Amino acid sequence: MKITKEFAEILGMFAADGCIQHLHYVCMWGNIYEDQEYYDEIVCKLFSQVFNKKVVAHEKKSNSVYGFYICDKEIIKIFKELGFSNNKTYNVKVPEEILNSNDEEIIAAFIRGFTDCDGCLTFMKRKEKGYSEFKRKFNTYPRIFINIVSKNMINDLSYLLKKLKIKHSVHTRKTKKLTEKNQYVITIRGEKRIEKWKDKIGFNNYSKLTKYLIWKRFGFCPTKINLNQRKLILKNELNPHSFYNSN
Repeated sequence: MKITKEFAEILGMFAADGCIQHLHYVCMWGNIYEDQEYYDEIVCKLFSQVFNKKVVAHEKKSNSVYGFYICDKEIIKIFKELGFSNNKTYNVKVPEEILNSNDEEIIAAFIRGFTDCDGCLTFMKRKEKGYSEFKRKFNTYPRIFINIVSKNMINDLSYLLKKLKIKHSVHTRKTKKLTEKNQYVITIRGEKRIEKWKDKIGFNNYSKLTKYLIWKRFGFCPTKINLNQRKLILKNELNPHSFYNSN
């Protein structure tokens, strides 16, 4: 298939949240509480459009996930030809067609798809001396984390971010447990870099976009609040200051 920006975004999503099961179907699953709107409005519509096959998500309450199965040999073949395997957790990487592209829209779409599914946007307080009382009290400092166990994928994503000239850091989080694998982390931090990310890549997952919008409006975004609470804040029906101790 031709790599369009829509297909590139699907490939990013699939690299993060998708899998091939028993060579009979592909599936994708997100968080049952935070990702339903994203799956209904973005993921399913993109899959339906690109593969010309109606895709509808559903709940899987036993695992607290929301997503879908697609039983189609041709779609399975497409993903396999692009390098995806049955067991991709530790060896998944960016498809060569994306890695070798110089089209910034295609590169951005893949990164957006991956990060919307498997990235984290968070805000921290600045506790060091020299920062204002506002920055010490509220979660004002933005960071995007991509934290995975595939070294190939983290290196590939770093390469793509460099193509978009988005500064970031890469480090290894080593485990002390024999039963666990090391984790590899990309971090994009600071207001200027987050704004550049928003301009070049953006967020299609409302779970992450609401955090960004709250931060832009109020200058901070409380942590440990759910999507419904963030929606209420953006509707001016909930005060974000209420999540902080008045003292």
